[in-house]
Amino acid sequence: MKLNDLKVSLAKQILESENESELRSVDEVLNPPAHFKLSAAQKAELDRDFADYKAGKGKNHTWAEVKAHVRGLRAK
Repeated sequence: MKLNDLKVSLAKQILESENESELRSVDEVLNPPAHFKLSAAQKAELDRDFADYKAGKGKNHTWAEVKAHVRGLRAK
């Protein structure tokens, strides 16, 4: 799909949507909130999670798996 076609398609979806939650999500993606800072505890938690990820601990998902899961939730 060409860029202009994508823009038109997205604009139509936005204009036709009545789902406030989805529209607010789109707005957040296009207009992210101001910068934020993590607390020391939050940073430490992320560091531990990343170390676990690098060590191969836990379950990781591909982007395709994540999209399939979300689409499954939306279909319910």
